[in-house]
Amino acid sequence: MGRLGRSIRLMKESYHVLMQDKELLLLPVISGLLIVVVTASFIVPIFLLGGDGAAPAEGEGEEGSGLVWALIALAYYIVTYTVGIFFQAAVVAGASERLSGGNPTLGSSLGAASKHLGSIVAWGIVAGTVGMILRSIQERSELLGRIVAGLVGAAWSLATFFVVPVLVLEGVSMGSAFKRSWELFKQTWGEQIGGRIGLGLASLLLVLPLLGVCALLWWAGLQIVAIVVGVLGVALLGVFFSALQAVFVTVLYRYATTGETAEGFDPDDVAGAFKPKNR
Repeated sequence: MGRLGRSIRLMKESYHVLMQDKELLLLPVISGLLIVVVTASFIVPIFLLGGDGAAPAEGEGEEGSGLVWALIALAYYIVTYTVGIFFQAAVVAGASERLSGGNPTLGSSLGAASKHLGSIVAWGIVAGTVGMILRSIQERSELLGRIVAGLVGAAWSLATFFVVPVLVLEGVSMGSAFKRSWELFKQTWGEQIGGRIGLGLASLLLVLPLLGVCALLWWAGLQIVAIVVGVLGVALLGVFFSALQAVFVTVLYRYATTGETAEGFDPDDVAGAFKPKNR
């Protein structure tokens, strides 16, 4: 309970930082809209060309067709991951500017991320490829395979926790950012990440009332309204927590690399979010 309470306090403090620069919330919105456009750009041509993704009949080039669909899927993963990472990097840049005493804008945040576009694209290629592989394993495996893929995905998420802040704030290459993220994880985090507990709990506490409202609307016969409210509510929560997590990661990155806490953060809470490994 001590770790959970600390995590909730850190989440609240990150929220206060984000509320000082509400324009940063537009970055996940733009990211989401661009991903919708990217998705349409992949789906629409397929339908126009008469493709439905179905497997060809025996003897009609199964291997070649399968390779084409795999390459299309890989391209989609890479592009969408890169878009998401770029705008996450912009939020991190804006949050870092605020935590350093500045006054970030959309322009300054996007400009800071753009300076590292090459490394962001490289990381998008790696992250998108890994994401596709893990998704494929989960979809094609039995229960045990899905569990293993889930564990590998969780380990990958932990190991790459600091990659985006390192890319943007240290200006290193993608490979160096991954190595640096792993080093920071080993040095300070150990096995537990208290902050994610707080973020997960907060999202759950907000999603449950939303589901309740949607259920009541559906029960009242307002199915279309329930669907609209549900979709918009989930989208808004996704935008909010995407930006909030970026601020949270930036705060912890600053502490992990400099030992400094931002104004408004309790040093004991930030330090307590880390569980150093015994050496």
